[in-house]
Amino acid sequence: MLNWPILGYIDFIEQSMVIFAFFGIAYCQRLGGHVRMDLFMAKFSARPLYFFEGLATLIGLFVITVLIDTSWLHFLRAYQLGDSTIDIGLPIWPAKLVIPLAFGVLWVRFALQFVGFVRLFINPNAEIIAVPVIEDVTAIARHEIEDALGEEAAKQAKFDETYTKKGKK
Repeated sequence: MLNWPILGYIDFIEQSMVIFAFFGIAYCQRLGGHVRMDLFMAKFSARPLYFFEGLATLIGLFVITVLIDTSWLHFLRAYQLGDSTIDIGLPIWPAKLVIPLAFGVLWVRFALQFVGFVRLFINPNAEIIAVPVIEDVTAIARHEIEDALGEEAAKQAKFDETYTKKGKK
């Protein structure tokens, strides 16, 4: 029994990886942790900012709609053909079903954000709800310290103020 590989472990890993890869996308979108043009967007405020953010969110909503449709068709094809893994013959369709479901969660997140940006475009002084907020470097660092070391460590953290001082002059 020793020195024998675990039968089908690659198949199980392939099936479970899709969950970790795709369900985290909507959470990342909620936090605004995705790659975006913060350097460009930080120059705007109020209505122009909310207009461009809303436009980008609408484009994302369209792209995700197309991806949901195509991933659903890909799932249906795998289900109808009885597609399975090579090693131990696990059915592939459950993992392929996770993708349109995760994209559906992301679609809901985009829709909420779009409504939030439209609301802020109409009334820039309204409370910010359902949209990510552009944070400065210090705030991002404090959040990362809080996640890693706790709230007390984040409060006690001291940062080099050189960058902030240069910007204020």
